[in-house]
Amino acid sequence: MQLSMKKLRVILSFALLIEARSITPKIIKFSGLLLKPVPAFLKSVHAWIPATAGVVTTHALSGATTEVKSTQGNSISVKAGENLTYQFYTSRYTAGSYSIANLPNGLSYDGRNTISGIISEAGTYNIQIIGYRGRSQNGSYTPAFTLEIIVIKDDSDNEFDSEKTIDSYFSASTDLGNNWFQAWMGTFYIPTNGNWIYHSHLGWLYAHPTELDTFWFYDEGLGWLYTSKTLNRYFYRNNPSGWLYQLDSSSNNRFWDYSQESELK
Repeated sequence: MQLSMKKLRVILSFALLIEARSITPKIIKFSGLLLKPVPAFLKSVHAWIPATAGVVTTHALSGATTEVKSTQGNSISVKAGENLTYQFYTSRYTAGSYSIANLPNGLSYDGRNTISGIISEAGTYNIQIIGYRGRSQNGSYTPAFTLEIIVIKDDSDNEFDSEKTIDSYFSASTDLGNNWFQAWMGTFYIPTNGNWIYHSHLGWLYAHPTELDTFWFYDEGLGWLYTSKTLNRYFYRNNPSGWLYQLDSSSNNRFWDYSQESELK
């Protein structure tokens, strides 16, 4: 009986060994089926990660929040021939270098963080500033920062031609009768004598033309305001300096003040 039990154990062990050998290839094959897509998936992931990382590091000096900034804002106004100094920096991380594009004649970059000089020609100029992590414009970089410089023609020395009427300084105007006119700045009344005009929405303004379709207007509440046909609806306020936008006539207020972010009466 003992011999029979011993033989039975041997037979069972042998059978299990055979079964294990028959199962192993199936497990390996099955595992192969499971693992086969993994290398391809990993390959696609590895191919994707550098590209994605490249986008992030290329468009951010070190982190998505790094960008060029300035306490002076991104739009400034100066008179032609006036000294200009503009300083900038990068938030969060300090740039090792900068690239400056589209500098107008008269301005120069000091190689660090300042643009300065004098622009003699009136007009609007857009300068692009990019900060780089490394020196000599190497490494990852920030998004391009656009500085807008509006240069206003300085006609402070010009004398007003008293022989011309105010309406003659508009390139195109319609005579509505009874000294009322319609032009690019709206509807206004011009008395027979003097430089005062009455605008249908802005009220009384003292007009000082500097050239065709270009004016300094004096408002008793806001001081001197500069505008032109090109700037139509935008006014540059002399003091405090800043830009205003003329609101529609349906509004109870006259201007939107960009610096205060509020409406003005």
